[in-house]
Amino acid sequence: MSELLRLQNKAIRIINNVSLHDHITPHYVNLDLIKLPDIVKLYICQLHVLYDHLIDEKLLNYTLSLVSVSEQHNYATRSASLQHLHPSFSRINIKKFCPTVIGCYYWNDLPLSIHTVTWQQENILKKALYQYYFAQY
Repeated sequence: MSELLRLQNKAIRIINNVSLHDHITPHYVNLDLIKLPDIVKLYICQLHVLYDHLIDEKLLNYTLSLVSVSEQHNYATRSASLQHLHPSFSRINIKKFCPTVIGCYYWNDLPLSIHTVTWQQENILKKALYQYYFAQY
């Protein structure tokens, strides 16, 4: 991933005629682009597996669940009120980096305003996610 990010930075430097000693982030903003790690997060959050879980609460072979008070503890926690996803347990690294597991962590990092977007329209979700990742620069 770091090699691809370096290539992306090199392309931005060539497009904007930027020297190697200048910061590259303002040039991403000028071109309305986001960096590769954020692109990966954006597409993982858009996976239909996560959508289907949030819209219809139906999954094929995945065990994602919204954290609720009764499932985890007998007292209220912050994650229950924030509509966080509870990822399934993963013992090995291959499953930890599976999009359904890592997607839960990316989803839980998003603000509540994106969690409450109307999920019937896929374009609204894409725009909200893009604006969130772009605003971090």
